[in-house]
Parts: sequence; structure tokens; C-alpha cells
Amino acid sequence: MTEQASGQITEKPRTIINAQQAQADRTPRTMTSAVIAVLRFDGALVLTLPAILGCVFGWWMTGRFDWLAFLFVVGGVFSSALAYQALSAFYDYEQSKSLDARPASDLPASPFALQQNGLLPPTLLLNVGALLLLIGALCAFWLALLTGWPMLFFSGMSFLLLAGALIPPVRYAYRGWGLGETGLFLSFGLLPLLGGYYSQTQSLSWLPLVAGWPLALLSLLAPLNQNLATFRRDWRIGKRTLAVILGPAHALDLNAAVTMAAYAGILIVTVIARLPLWYLVGLGTSPLAMGVYSGIKRTDVSVDDGYRLRDAAIKAAVWTAVLIVAALLISRPG
Repeated sequence: MTEQASGQITEKPRTIINAQQAQADRTPRTMTSAVIAVLRFDGALVLTLPAILGCVFGWWMTGRFDWLAFLFVVGGVFSSALAYQALSAFYDYEQSKSLDARPASDLPASPFALQQNGLLPPTLLLNVGALLLLIGALCAFWLALLTGWPMLFFSGMSFLLLAGALIPPVRYAYRGWGLGETGLFLSFGLLPLLGGYYSQTQSLSWLPLVAGWPLALLSLLAPLNQNLATFRRDWRIGKRTLAVILGPAHALDLNAAVTMAAYAGILIVTVIARLPLWYLVGLGTSPLAMGVYSGIKRTDVSVDDGYRLRDAAIKAAVWTAVLIVAALLISRPG
């Protein structure tokens, strides 16, 4: 990487020091609390929202709701999302030990620093991630027994995309070109939308994809902003996320564009898919998602800025999901 590109993603020491001081008091003191911090339950929840919306669309179309299938869908996707958090933390740390990696550090409470400082054994994260993936696979198996074999296709494709993103030899999330981000959008966005819909209707339709992709985009914003927060570390260990490739300024522009596209999408799909006008209530969270960008200097994006964007994206996605699900509940005839 050229010096110009390096300078593009090198933060000022002041911003790093301030972020480290802000996180010092939040550093986990026990192994249990460290594992909980690594799993990032809020991030896993936001990745589960498209699956929940797919199930609700299935009910909205048929008037029938299978609670058992719903629980298996949510349990499977949520456990897979937790597994993604654990395995991503493990393989990021393993990547930092490769011959091509440069010395790297992260905030004291980050999963990377917890492993680096010896508070959290990396093999524990690997085992936790494998266990959570097994739970997700069992949920998918029972779903197939309850609703039909196509659920194995949706779950299997999601599993392959998740595994291929992190596990050698493929590891496409480390190769650049937006492959990791695209894989996340498919494995936790579009495929769960279809899978959730099928679990309730035992049929396929374009409706969940057409109407649900804006929420899937909002869900993707959480990991996009997470990558923006860790871009300096990722650059040094050789993980080529979009934030590393584009640099922090252009990555910030991209994330803002994705946010705007998601909310514009809610307006567009309401017309195209002939959804009830109540669906537009999802636009009400746009100030929550967009407002945080106004307080960030494009030429000086700090670690703390990335985490503030991530937190805002999670809140916006969750509340958007709540509002549009409520809109579907009150707008269904009968």
C-alpha cells in the first residue's frame, strides 16, 4: 500500500488516545463478561431483523402464524449471528499473527485487545463460535422437518456464505472488493427474508425481497460502521474491508449513501409492492440514523465516530423494524 493510501487511513494519535480512555472503564474483568462483550448481542439482534420481517410478511399474506417455526427461524439466525461475531473476532486475531501482518492494536474493551492481552483465550472463541453454529444448524434441521426441505436451501446457503467469509482457505471477507459485506447482506439479509417467509407460508414470493430489502440494508449498516471503527487495525493486519479500501472519508460517504438508500427504498417499495401507507411509518427513524453524520468531520473520522455510527445504526434498524411490523399488524384486513 502506498504512503498516500496509508495516510488516508491513519488516524491522529489524539483520536485514538481519547477513544482508549473512554473505553478503559468498560473493559471486561472476567472471562464470562469478556465472552459476552465479544458476542455483541445488539449486533446479532440487528442481523436477525430481516428474518423476523420475513415471518411477519408470511403472516400478513396468509393470516396464519406458526409460532414454533418462528422460534426456530429466530433462534437459528440469532445463534448464527452470534457465531459470526465470535468467529470474526477469532480469525481477525489469527490474521494479526500472519507473516504479512503489521503490529496492530485496538481499543482496550475490543475483542481483539481482549485476546491480545490474554484475558480471553482465542480457542475459547473458536469453540463458542462452533457451538453456536451447531445450534443454528440444529434449528435449520428442525425447520426443514416442520416446513419442508427448501428451508435447508436457505439455511445451507447462509451457512456456506458465513463459513466461507471467515474460515480458511476461502476467507473472502479478507480479500476486498466488498465481498465480505456482500456476503453479510445475502446471508443475514435476503436469504433470511425468504426463509422466514417460507417458514410461514410454505411457498415462495418476491414480496419479502421487494419489500424487505430496505430493512436488510439498515441491518447491514451496523457491521459497515463497525468496520469503519476498526479500519486502522484491519489495514495493519491485512483485512481488506470496504473501509480499508476506500479510506475513512469515502467509507463514511458510502455508509451515509446506504442509509439514504434504505429510507428511500421504504418509500419506493411502498408504492411498487402496493404495501399499506402505514408502511411509510418506517421513515420516522431517519433522523436517528442520519443525524449522527452531521457531527462527524469527514477529514478526521475517529474510532469513536465509528462506534457512534454503529450504535445509531442499530437503534435505527431496531426501531424501523418495530414500526413497520406494527404497520403490517394494524393494516391487515380482518
